[in-house]
Amino acid sequence: MSMLDVKSLGNNNSAASFVGSALVNKSQAYKVLDEAGLDGLVAFNPVNIFYLGNFVAFNVKIQTREPSFAVFPRDEKKPTILVVGSTDLWQISNGLRETAQIIPYSAATNWHDFVGQESVDTGLEAAPGLTSILQINEAGLTPRELDWIGIEKRFEGQFMPTPQHALVMALKEAGLDHAKVAVDDLRLTEILKSAGHYTTQCVDGDNIFRKIRVVKSDVEVRHMRCIAAVNQQAAMNMIQQLDVGASNADIDQLFAIEAAKLGAKATWLAAGSVGGLTNGEIIKNQPILVDAVSEINYYHGDFGRTVVAGEPSKELLERTKLLQIGWQAALEIMRPGVRYSEIEKAARFAMKSSGLKMPPLIVVPHSVGLQHTDEPYRDNLPFQVKDDLILEENMTLTVDFPSLEMGWGNCHLEDLVRITKDGVEALATIDSPLVVI
Repeated sequence: MSMLDVKSLGNNNSAASFVGSALVNKSQAYKVLDEAGLDGLVAFNPVNIFYLGNFVAFNVKIQTREPSFAVFPRDEKKPTILVVGSTDLWQISNGLRETAQIIPYSAATNWHDFVGQESVDTGLEAAPGLTSILQINEAGLTPRELDWIGIEKRFEGQFMPTPQHALVMALKEAGLDHAKVAVDDLRLTEILKSAGHYTTQCVDGDNIFRKIRVVKSDVEVRHMRCIAAVNQQAAMNMIQQLDVGASNADIDQLFAIEAAKLGAKATWLAAGSVGGLTNGEIIKNQPILVDAVSEINYYHGDFGRTVVAGEPSKELLERTKLLQIGWQAALEIMRPGVRYSEIEKAARFAMKSSGLKMPPLIVVPHSVGLQHTDEPYRDNLPFQVKDDLILEENMTLTVDFPSLEMGWGNCHLEDLVRITKDGVEALATIDSPLVVI
């Protein structure tokens, strides 16, 4: 599969038709906000900023302290707002992404007047845009450069002096400056205070964001179809190149290369076991698990198989058959209204009833999306505990089926699916758990 082929993935539509499209599932967001009695969302976590604003700011990439924010109001008549640095305007003007409404910040030119103050609500002066300090050859400007100049002129006199002051302005524009909002990082309260803003009530909302993101929009589903297929192909291409003597470093490098060939970025790879290869390298006839994750446009694939170099033993064939029986039973029960615990129960019952020897097995359903484990946890606890979620249409998830036995070897089976109105859609190819090399 070439880079060009990847662009046709995602329900046979060109990637150009959806890669830059807005991501947020607004109907799900309104539902969750209404249930929680909240007026909106404020994102500080880059994952949630991207989800709401469909853009990754330059200052996020270089990890400055307060690089970007996104504000999402419950009021459908108010805009979603993305706070970014003035250095992001050129990229935004390229029109490659459908972004939220922009409020840009530059820098405070008179910062020295406020040394020692705990907060500043007025009096800061903002620097102009980048073009104000550049030499410009008018005769040689390209159409894109003209757009860059144009977007800075559009915001001339409107740059905020700091990101926190831009956030205060965003809250006002979204009608949330006297509201109760869910925030994904409680540091936002102090950030707002530093700009002299005290009237927005911030409540811990990390799980609110997760409850929204767990049900995917149509655009997100297309992203998940694309990355599921690409991630599986990259993993299989990597597996076919393995041989006795390969180390974890060798396997990681192969997967990164194969993912890159298909337009994806390798995120992580478990090969051998959770601690790596038990002998430090692949040895003949010892089964190893492969659990591969890569991403495109920040959406993650997740794929698992069992790999053995040499003739598989009878016990290995039985154990991988057991995983296949469990996965099939899980697929048959998965539909809206079914709980995670029911999926696990059905899979375990089928495997136990198969007549095959059943070793200790892990059966873990989990959502996949902008994060590898893209799901909410239980409310009302001072620490995180996995929730027994009820499936809804357009959740994208997998079920982990690892079998780990120290001194023998390890097996795995994992595929991505989407929950439909009455069942599941395989997002990539579901086939044998066992790959012989």
